[in-house]
Amino acid sequence: MAISDSVQRYPLLRLLVPYIYGILVGDALYAHVANLLEIAAVVCLATLLCMLCLTAARRGAWRALYGVLVWGVFLSLGTVAYSLSRNDITYDWPVGECVYEARVVDSPKRRARSTQCLVTVNAVADSAGWHAVRRKAFLYMEPVSAADSLLPGDVLCFSGRMRPPRNFSDDLEFDYARYVTMQGASGTVYLPEGKWARVEDDSLTLRERLLRLRHRLRTEYMASAFSDDALGVLLALTLGDKRLLGEDTREAYTDAGAAHVLALSGLHVSIIYGMLALVFLGRGRRWRRMRWLFELLVLGVLWLFALMVGMSASVVRAVFMCTLSRVARWISKESSPISVLSLAAMVMLLVRPLYLFDIGFQLSFMAMAAILWLEPHLEALFQRCAVHPLLAYPMGIVCMSIAAQLGTFPLALYHFGTFPTYFLLTNLFVIVCVNIIVWLTVVWWGLVLTGISWANGLGSLLQMLVQWMNGILASIAQWPHAVLHVAHYNACSVLFTYMLILFLALFFIKKWPRGFVMALASLLGLQVSLLF
Repeated sequence: MAISDSVQRYPLLRLLVPYIYGILVGDALYAHVANLLEIAAVVCLATLLCMLCLTAARRGAWRALYGVLVWGVFLSLGTVAYSLSRNDITYDWPVGECVYEARVVDSPKRRARSTQCLVTVNAVADSAGWHAVRRKAFLYMEPVSAADSLLPGDVLCFSGRMRPPRNFSDDLEFDYARYVTMQGASGTVYLPEGKWARVEDDSLTLRERLLRLRHRLRTEYMASAFSDDALGVLLALTLGDKRLLGEDTREAYTDAGAAHVLALSGLHVSIIYGMLALVFLGRGRRWRRMRWLFELLVLGVLWLFALMVGMSASVVRAVFMCTLSRVARWISKESSPISVLSLAAMVMLLVRPLYLFDIGFQLSFMAMAAILWLEPHLEALFQRCAVHPLLAYPMGIVCMSIAAQLGTFPLALYHFGTFPTYFLLTNLFVIVCVNIIVWLTVVWWGLVLTGISWANGLGSLLQMLVQWMNGILASIAQWPHAVLHVAHYNACSVLFTYMLILFLALFFIKKWPRGFVMALASLLGLQVSLLF
């Protein structure tokens, strides 16, 4: 009863859950079932037709069947969406070496022996002339220094043999072919020096101009007197650029339980929204009539920021949820955060079903779902314990950290095999530091871009703060049992762990008697899954 009540309260979940299952079914069957798109489309149309017939009959006895048909429609719709996405990626590249024209999509990355560059291949030339392609591909180019000269929006002409994504060895644990495909790329090519050239083209889209602004800010970072460890952390915290993060720094943040701050997400978007709200929305009464215009301006700036940092899944989720919440408030002034989160997930997966397999997407949505559902109950628990008002803010951070950790640790164990034991202490410290650093960095951006000399002094302050934060996190990471390593944690273990958390929450929060029994069954299933 408790589960059905929750589903009834959040009706979008009844559509989102089967749609996600449909994407997973499509992923499992795409390589093994011919004409999967046509089969899924026929099933979707047939199920929809049956549902419409039941709607016309208006018979209460068919209610249960009607719900099953709704699930069938969205499950098959998810499979259709996944198949369409994969078909849009798949491309039969010409055999042998050909000449291609492409446009750089994102800032190139340095590799050990080459430069990795994601491009959109616009055209290919053969004996019959030029043919349109419009597919993404990864270029591996020599020399390595090409990463410093190429910019988003640059047009390249190159000659090489484009190949579909493939693994170089069956023994590798990392599935490189799947990684390339999930990035939306249809092929890869290696280009020695002299096999490619940049073509002059001044036409740039808004996204390319913003990505070039990001590159300019990155150049300003590197021109300043930041140390290597502070530079890498600042680039990750504010621009979502992790290329200069050292392995020791990454490991220290992961072991201390602060790795989430190195990925741009809702925390960073909320800080920037707070800054913009203070500037544009903190007006007097005479500005109240123009508040809607200022809110549109704030949302527009947030979307520009999302474009500038590369439209990662976690940033898109945060900005999209913020937009939906503000629009819902304009319309009815009442909106369920869980419904807003469900709608954001549905829209993002409709636009790009492959988002579901992005680790950032999974962690971001599960963290936010746990915070929205569990944090209010945890705060109510602390309030009943008569917490002193001065402890309200740190207790809020503690509640949020516990909820987010409950929502993400099964996925973290599955993808990374680690669990930080001091995450509560770390978050109490690091969230405050990140707020201060992001605020100061945005001010530093303005000073640098306008050429004001005060930027050097503020840069020194940022250097000191980041080094101080890095030192404390490195110390926490060295404490005894700072991180637990878990092996053989598979997809079934993730499922049973989430079921265990769900049923325990329903038992303690909703007072659902069967929740404890279901939690014990989930615990048994988890134990069995860990054996295989």
